[in-house]
Amino acid sequence: MSRLVQKKVSPTKTARTLRIMAIDCCEHTLTVLERLPKIHLLSRDFKIPSDVVENGGVDLIVIGLARHPVRRFFISELRRFYSELPILVLRREQVAAGDNRERVRGEFVLSDQSNRNDCEIVCSLRKVMPFPACSHVNKTEDYDTVREVMRLLARMHTDPQLSLKKVAGKMPISPKRLSIILNNHVGVSFRQLLRHVRIEEAKRMLRTRRYSVKEVAAHVGFSDSHHFSRSFKEMTGQNASEYQEKSAVLS
Repeated sequence: MSRLVQKKVSPTKTARTLRIMAIDCCEHTLTVLERLPKIHLLSRDFKIPSDVVENGGVDLIVIGLARHPVRRFFISELRRFYSELPILVLRREQVAAGDNRERVRGEFVLSDQSNRNDCEIVCSLRKVMPFPACSHVNKTEDYDTVREVMRLLARMHTDPQLSLKKVAGKMPISPKRLSIILNNHVGVSFRQLLRHVRIEEAKRMLRTRRYSVKEVAAHVGFSDSHHFSRSFKEMTGQNASEYQEKSAVLS
């Protein structure tokens, strides 16, 4: 359940309040973040897309330890609403070979858009990184199932007729059960995942500038190029042709 946590500190002339949105972070992680001086912490569960439309007053997004292997999808969706903000993605790391203890490290994902606070934010978070991993946040029992879905989508997304039923048929699971896992446990539908995989592959192909937009649409599994164009614009904020042209300029 979402909760708002605000830490009060004495005002200073030099430090400014760092506003952090912590998504799917456990109580242990929230406690660590609260050690930072001068912060305003907003903690919430992550559901796509209705929960991420509050774009005002946030400096940093922190994504908690993975319960499901769909991080790239969530980051891509967040970028639709928070195009300039730095994102800190937390991950587990074994302390040393032969040592079962784990610690939490972080990877910053910075935007290519200008953000004058990036360096200040990164330096602030480094003060509390890494920190010991908590024992109560583990991979869910459905982790391997979702990972297999992502593997199959990467291999089968070019099929225009690909469906939840077809993917479930490649696994020891019923379509109904798979739908429940994705929608209720992960918070994302099969169609959303499939569209994400297709658009990510389309972006890669467009950057090569070897194919027309229509050819890319057909290759990644869209039988209708107009549907592809609408989906691409919705997910990236750009037309496919504009994306391709900008890729040419940057290269």
